[in-house]
Amino acid sequence: MDTVTDPQAAQQTRQLIPEVYILWHRKFPLGHALASRIFRWLRPGNGFGPDVFYRSLPAPGADENGLPPPLPHENRPGTGSEKTLMASSRWKGSDDNRQIVLALVDEQLVADYAWRHWLESLVLPDTSTRIVLPVALSPVAYNLPDKLRELNFLRPGGPPLDGVKEDSDDFETVVRSLLKQVTEVMCRELLPLSTNAKAGSLPKVNVFLSHAKADGLKPARRLRDYIYSQTQLSAFFDENDIAFGSAFGSVITNSVKQGETAALIAVRSAHYSRRPWCRREFSLFRNPVEAPTDSRNWRLFPALIVEAMDGRELSHGIPEMGNCPIIRWTESDQTLEELVITTLIRDAMLASFHSMFASSFKLGKDELAINWLPDPTTLLQLAPLREHQPCQVYYPGRGIPGQELDVLQTFFPKATFTAFEQRS
Repeated sequence: MDTVTDPQAAQQTRQLIPEVYILWHRKFPLGHALASRIFRWLRPGNGFGPDVFYRSLPAPGADENGLPPPLPHENRPGTGSEKTLMASSRWKGSDDNRQIVLALVDEQLVADYAWRHWLESLVLPDTSTRIVLPVALSPVAYNLPDKLRELNFLRPGGPPLDGVKEDSDDFETVVRSLLKQVTEVMCRELLPLSTNAKAGSLPKVNVFLSHAKADGLKPARRLRDYIYSQTQLSAFFDENDIAFGSAFGSVITNSVKQGETAALIAVRSAHYSRRPWCRREFSLFRNPVEAPTDSRNWRLFPALIVEAMDGRELSHGIPEMGNCPIIRWTESDQTLEELVITTLIRDAMLASFHSMFASSFKLGKDELAINWLPDPTTLLQLAPLREHQPCQVYYPGRGIPGQELDVLQTFFPKATFTAFEQRS
């Protein structure tokens, strides 16, 4: 896959707000089902995420075998719909959107010359504005033109989808694998570059595994082993990654500040809350950081709590964990690692998107934008809120429950909280 070679240009590329386009041949029977699952995964629940557009049916006015409408800025002779398509974007008229094109390649698409030619024309020599990600859903997927074969295909696990039914276990196997790969690649494309990143390459997405060695080591090792054997991610595992004699706190702090770690998993066992360094590393990771270009735009890296207590074990609560999502660890569930890692990386991808979206705001001196759902523990680290200054806070999503807003208002009586989608 082509990549930009200038680190500074790469950093600027990362600030382009992404839009996702899912392409599939109109005769592919499972195309719409796959596209719908990707859509729901990238824009979960009542949250917020990148715009997702479909391209399958012929463009208006085209014959029944014609191509779908062109993508924004696509130079296709004989079409005059570019302006209309741009207006459908959330950021109307912007020339700075980045297109992430997911092409669901089955045998119908490969056999259609017009589609083959169209996909080939979408591959740009400079990927700063468009990246094409072909998805191999049939053994014949690699019979595409050379420009497409040179790309690194997404290869979902499971059987070929020829003849597979939507309600079958085989279909679900392919879907889970595809969502994992889509999430990984989008996370790598959207995360800010590490200050230590090498030119010409995208760094691996790094996951910090926080655990108490007394009783949380086994789940942490399973997650680490899954990361290295089943994904293109990497793991920060203090047992292996902090050199003997190193300053523990500074290693963790630098890993976060330099953009080397995208997300954290805390294995919350019975001893976790009683281990000072477990608490310390979690608190260090959950410190909001300023955006490089705007001190009013704040970013928080996501964390996922893996609840690994057994039976009737008792442990103290940890206020630093705030409203982090929690998932129950079950030793006998051999597919749990996939769910934990894929969910966490989706959160990391969405956090990057929220930060990019907030960077498009023109914020006043009494306004702040954050890329996470607000909670008192994290907001108290922001000086304007901690000092009870009048402040307007914008946060991702479409709103949070009134009871949570009442709690926030109690802590921050001079602050007003407004969801991104409610911002005028």
